[in-house]
This record gives sequence, C-alpha cells and structure tokens, in this order.
Amino acid sequence: MAKRKRKKKKMKVIFLLIILILGAISIFYIINRKIFLSQINYNMSGNITYYDRYGIHLNFKGDFKLKDDYSNPTLVLSNGKDEFIVDWDIKNNNNHYSFKTSKYINGGINLEKLTSGTYYLLIKVNSSNKITYLPLINKTTYSDITYYTLTKNGHNKKINITWDKYAGHELLGFHITNTSLPNDVYDITIDPGHDGNDAGMIVCADGSVPNNQGKCYNSIAYKESDINFTVAKALQNELEKMGFKVKLTRESKKATVPTYGKMGSGTTANTTKSKFNLALHHNSTNIPGGMSSTHGLEVYVAGDSKFDLARLLVKNICKYGNTNISTKKEFKTEDGIYQRFSDDGITPYYYMIREIGGIATHAYVDGSNKDYDANPYYNSNDTAEGYLMELGYIDNVKELKNILNNPKGYAKGIALALQAYLKNVMK
Repeated sequence: MAKRKRKKKKMKVIFLLIILILGAISIFYIINRKIFLSQINYNMSGNITYYDRYGIHLNFKGDFKLKDDYSNPTLVLSNGKDEFIVDWDIKNNNNHYSFKTSKYINGGINLEKLTSGTYYLLIKVNSSNKITYLPLINKTTYSDITYYTLTKNGHNKKINITWDKYAGHELLGFHITNTSLPNDVYDITIDPGHDGNDAGMIVCADGSVPNNQGKCYNSIAYKESDINFTVAKALQNELEKMGFKVKLTRESKKATVPTYGKMGSGTTANTTKSKFNLALHHNSTNIPGGMSSTHGLEVYVAGDSKFDLARLLVKNICKYGNTNISTKKEFKTEDGIYQRFSDDGITPYYYMIREIGGIATHAYVDGSNKDYDANPYYNSNDTAEGYLMELGYIDNVKELKNILNNPKGYAKGIALALQAYLKNVMK
C-alpha cells in the first residue's frame, strides 16, 4: 500500500513538472514573439490588394514602396526564430514595387507544407547593413480565413490566417495548431453530375434511340446520372481508403440536389471547406445509332491554372479506366485537357468550375438573375479547386460498355492521380 502511494505521489510530481515545463516553454515563445513584433518597422508597410485561398494554395497580390537605402526585398513567413522564404513575382519601378505570389490560381503558398506555430507574412529588406522587417496591411474587403489541412495519417492542422494587431499596427498572422477535422469539414467533395430529377443523357445499350419516356425497345436504358453516381461511390471508396474525408453532393441515385443554396452541387465543396471538388460527368454527341466516332476522356480546368493535377488525371484515368484521351478538338488545350470559356474568353463556361472557385474563377451568380438562386460563395476568397471530368461518350456503344464494366478503374485512376499530385507538391 505504501509503495502504491509513493508511486502515485511520484506520478503527480512528474505531471506537475511537465505542466511547468510546458508553461515555461509557452511563456518563452510568447516573450520572444513580442520581442520580434516590437522590432518590426511599422513606419513603413506594404499593401495586400488581393488574396484568396483556392484549393490548398493561398495567393497574394500587393505593392509597397522602399526608401533608397532599402534593398533586396524578400517575402517571408517569420516569427523571429523560424523563417521561410515565399516565392513571388516582383516588379520594381523606381522603388515602387508590385508583386504576386503566383501567376496561377492554384499556385502560391502551399498551406499543406506549413509547420505548427505562429508566423507573420512580412517583407524582409536590407537597410544600413542590417535586416529590417516590414508588415503587410489589408487593403481588400476580405478578412480572416480558417483552413484545415488534408487528413494525413488521421491528423490535420488548423491554420487561422488573421489580420492581427500589435501596438495598434496591423500585420498578417498565420496561427497553426494540430487538430482534427470538425464534423462538418471535409477534405474532398465529389459531385455525381445531374440527379434524380435530371437524368442527363439517356442511352440504349444497343445504340438504339430511347423513346420520349426514356425507354429502350430491345435493350437496357442507362441514365448518365446513374452512371455518374456509380463512379462517384467507387471514387469515394478509393479516397477513403487513402484516409481522406469525402463528401458526395448527393447520397443516392434517386436523390435530388439544388444547384446553389447551402448544400447544392455548386456549393457543397465550399460549405464543407473542402480542398478539391471533383465533378463527374459522361459525354454524348446525340448521334443516333450508338456509332458516334467521338470518344474518350476530357478533363476541364479553370483558366490561369497549372495543369499538374489535370495531367495526372488524364494519365491515370486512361491507364486504369482502360480508355483514351478524347478525339474532340473544340476547347482542347492539350491532350485530354480542356478549357471552355464564356464569350469574354476569361470566365469558365461550366458552373461546376466557375462558381466553385469564387473570385479566383470569376463566379458571378449573385441572385440578380431570378432564374437562378444566388451562389453564396460567388464573391468568396476561400474556395475549393474544381475539376470537371467527362469520363467518356456513353452514346458510343463500345465506350459505354467499357464504362459500365469498369467504374472502379476510372475511380482508381482519379484517386491515384490526386495522391500522386499531393505527394509531388509536398516535396
């Protein structure tokens, strides 16, 4: 009994020591942070004129002016102890500088690579043979962003990107802690195109033309919406096996889903703070007889995008789906990759790309057109990265058969493409 009491007492002492040590470390970092913040030159500052989170990247645009004795400006994330250089494209016109962190909407600061701690986005310059830090202040209409990293080995980080105050001065802070995803936050959203009220294209297995009721006389009728859902469920299974938390915009073949509103096909990704939205469709040419010569995969992407993930999607879907790139030439950017724009040549045509991306993709459905509900995220700077995939032409009899026989192959190709992309960007 005495030994047990001594053991309990010893454990209490160890526990208290751990608490004291952790408290001392916290106080040390708080003091160091305040010392670092006090050394920033608040008499000069840069401006953030644009910023957004698109997928896993955070992108900034801004400007600043330097005195003649200031040189070699660098954009950094720093806390006075740890420091990371942020790549930027910078232009100088007589000491008036303009910058952007990437020319691509899916470029900039990779939020997945940030480590735990508190950092500040600052301009680092040389002045009289010493280092000086300048703050960046918010000249946009946007405020804070909360980002949850993709699930990795069952763990996540929460990144609060906030416009902080120090002694009445503004600066941009990154506060990064270990956490787990809240119940209503997801990694990836999948939209199985169309729904129980909108079948999309209806085709007959033998290539004949269905009647006005969507029935086939001598073969089985297939709805595009059902095929989309089958692949979506297979993709959800593949991604969940990889450890991701996945949300479908509809949970059954018969379920219906609005376009906008809080949890629509075009809004679920942003409501759930997903990092990627994958819209699955199947194409058609409406040529009767099932002998359409057009066939193959088309991956649609937003303008000003890097094609790293798109190229991997094309490669892996073709491999595991046992298919080929599309023979369609209209809107083609490179093999298997397509960009379709509205008349202005900038705004994406498909709402599942345009409206998902908010300001990064020129979303505009604000409710002024009474034929559509408003997209609550049309003016958002905190959005998912969207891809729309036309997986094949179901009015091509040969391709329809392949799609029906191998939905898991298409799903595996998409999942492995995303996995490979994330591995590459984490290097």
